[in-house]
Amino acid sequence: MFEPRDDARAQWRVVLNDEGQYAIWPATRELPAGWWAEGVGGVRERCLARVQEAWTDPCPVSLRRRVAEGVTGGAVDVTTVTGRLARRVPGAEALRGEGFALTFGELEAVSNRWARYLRSLGVGRGAVVGVLLGRGADLHAVTLGVWKAGAGCLPLETESPVASLCALLSVAGARFLVTEMPYGVGGFGGRVRYADDPEVRGVLARLSDEPLGGAPDPEDVAYVMRVPAVAGPPLAVAVPHRGLAHHLGSVAAEFAGTGGGGTAVCAPVASEGAVTGLWAPLWAGRRVLLAPRALDPGRPGEWLSRAGTCALLAMTACQLEHVVTQLGEAGGAALARRFVVTGGAPGPAAARLAQRLGPGRLRTAYGAAETSFGPLLPPEPDGDTRTRVLDGDFLPVPDGAVGELYVTGPGVARGYVGRPALTAQRFVPDPYGPAGARMYRTGESARRTSTGEVRLLGRTDRQLWVRGHRADPVETEEALHDHPGVAEAVVMGVEDAPGVVRLAAYVVARPGAEGLDEAALAAHCERRVPAHLVPADVTLVDEVPRGADGRVERSALHGRTAGRGPGEPDGRRGRADPWKRSFRGGSGLVASLAAHRVPGVCFALWEGGRLVAVEAAGSDGAGRPITPRTAFPAGRLSRHVAALGALRLVDQGLLALDARVGRAGGVPVTLADLLCRRRADVGAALLPGLLEDATGEALGPLLRRLVLGPLGLDGSRFGAPPSGNGGGVPVARVGHDATGRALHGVGRSAGRLQLWATAPDLAKVTWELRRSLRGAPCERDSMAPVAVPCPGGLHGLAAETEAQDGEARGAQEACDAADAAPPGYYAASAFCPGADRGLVVLANGSAGGRVGREIAAGLKERTSYDGQLPDGW
Repeated sequence: MFEPRDDARAQWRVVLNDEGQYAIWPATRELPAGWWAEGVGGVRERCLARVQEAWTDPCPVSLRRRVAEGVTGGAVDVTTVTGRLARRVPGAEALRGEGFALTFGELEAVSNRWARYLRSLGVGRGAVVGVLLGRGADLHAVTLGVWKAGAGCLPLETESPVASLCALLSVAGARFLVTEMPYGVGGFGGRVRYADDPEVRGVLARLSDEPLGGAPDPEDVAYVMRVPAVAGPPLAVAVPHRGLAHHLGSVAAEFAGTGGGGTAVCAPVASEGAVTGLWAPLWAGRRVLLAPRALDPGRPGEWLSRAGTCALLAMTACQLEHVVTQLGEAGGAALARRFVVTGGAPGPAAARLAQRLGPGRLRTAYGAAETSFGPLLPPEPDGDTRTRVLDGDFLPVPDGAVGELYVTGPGVARGYVGRPALTAQRFVPDPYGPAGARMYRTGESARRTSTGEVRLLGRTDRQLWVRGHRADPVETEEALHDHPGVAEAVVMGVEDAPGVVRLAAYVVARPGAEGLDEAALAAHCERRVPAHLVPADVTLVDEVPRGADGRVERSALHGRTAGRGPGEPDGRRGRADPWKRSFRGGSGLVASLAAHRVPGVCFALWEGGRLVAVEAAGSDGAGRPITPRTAFPAGRLSRHVAALGALRLVDQGLLALDARVGRAGGVPVTLADLLCRRRADVGAALLPGLLEDATGEALGPLLRRLVLGPLGLDGSRFGAPPSGNGGGVPVARVGHDATGRALHGVGRSAGRLQLWATAPDLAKVTWELRRSLRGAPCERDSMAPVAVPCPGGLHGLAAETEAQDGEARGAQEACDAADAAPPGYYAASAFCPGADRGLVVLANGSAGGRVGREIAAGLKERTSYDGQLPDGW
């Protein structure tokens, strides 16, 4: 994680700018312009405690001054834009949904009535109004009315449980709530008004539809938006009108050159990703089409295809994956002239769609509330917004190096409501911007290419995107720990397919707990957390596996999933785990090891893009048990990681596939040749030096930066074996021949291209190879795939293909112990592109191939892995 130094010796100081905004800053670094030291310094905890005590008013000093002088407004915001359109094109359609349509003139009139009505209830500047409405006729009018009354809007999700809604209303300081009869919130102590109440409708009808006069100040709060909380009560961000207007203006520019038409919204209206679709079209003078409230979120394609071609569609990465799966690339491309992807990194469907659409027609929005739902990436959105990739000391990293992404400019939000210490930690001084400017540290690992493009590589924390919402599994873990029958709970994200993530929970029951089952635990979560935080899978386990250092072995938990949870279409919840009928418990695996004189083995099976089983048995030959985190020498499988690294450098422009890199037998050899099986022997000798010469970096750190780090392969490293339990990774240091005799030291003398890896890590590599073969990016940052068939191999895969019935099936295999791994070891990997599954087997015995074949036979006989493994296993 890219945190500044945080050990006992690290010294910080409390700083603040002319707006009265606090932050903490390393004591060893010069203060950025416009910031001055408050006087308190020391360890981080002392500084944060001081901020929590001193920063009692989050309102910027300049806004307080303008309010006191009675001079506010003056900047362009959503209310002024829609008001101008109502005067200029009053009859143009602004909104259409299930059973209603509103023109810009009608929207202006209704929102003015709502503003007057809210003012009569006491709503004014500084207030927060909860808005609990679905995709209906009142959503936009009420929100505009809240802003015109001078208040901030707290959007609420209609599917959230009452307890969660009340907690969020309390944290946000909301004293008013506008909702509808079906969504009433019991237990809320503020004033509630129902938009569909005939009495409220009657009052609205009698009010004037003339504007109230004035406009929100740029620093007034527009949105208070829920974001993931690591622990404790819900967390909410205050987004000012300045930031919202900046983002909407940037997205509205995307409508230029698209002809007529607007956009369609099928996302939950309280999600961060929905804001772009709800308001950017109106800013551009276009129509917003709202999906029916009952639309299946997993099947938006059919409704969108009936809606007709839009000028622009803002969709979450998950929604876009569903749409392209349902309609195909051609059907997806026909939906809109331009696309903006929000809510996570685009998956392979988005990559295929982008190729079909052509340059510039598919863009990505970072989409965090802390940055006012923007900016668009790439390129840099405008001259004011900047994205910086910095190291732990807030210094820029070189192009190509990995750092943490920071965003600065007009989109930086005010901060977290009621959480000054956390705000000071995440919104920090910008040493490279205007005096007194702040930047937001996103928690995204990133790198900047030589062309200036920023590429996201994954989170530095546990946050992930679930159904278009940013989520932290810790919130679900806390809800599970509130159950009296739960002793321990671990929740993690499982990626069924790139961009499609669900939560899986693993629960240890308290001794004596009665009647505790998966369905009861899921229902418990449904009563406490929003719908996107309810785990799709809940699995009861006897214990949570931990490594020698005490950390949870999450890769081992992946193999214990019992099935999909409530609402999943295949109805597998509660189905017996097929591994319990084969190798679960280890008895069959231990017997196989004894029969073939192999001391230990670990294998990992993935299906549908996620690990479904990780099993380990036996010993490392030195008295320690083999676990899912045990590292083995990967032998020839190491070349797959090197090939992915080479493709990353091709993508950066540091290498070219057609460049000549040497000669073999008098024949010129190109990089493309090295990445093919027919030149694998040459590649083993030339590829390490080629990568090092192109970058000036040693091979091990280079491949850690390019591949192992971005993929989260923490149990793998090149060169010498990992340092054992002291480094958190147990190692199978001793190999064995076919008779079971120990061969000490044979695995340590391999060259620079030797990879020591765990079976789950190699399974991730295999999944990346499969994605490349299918035409998807090899990494989350949309690396261009280079999977061009050639005799004997595929560029970028260093893998053979095996044709079966005219289709590449069983496409990659490296399973001969004498060939794939050093003497005394066995390393095998296979995947089936058409069947979307793969298997990795690692053993510290030369006869591991026999164990691997028995594992494969068991899979064919007992699981859905039905005959798609290559012959010879």
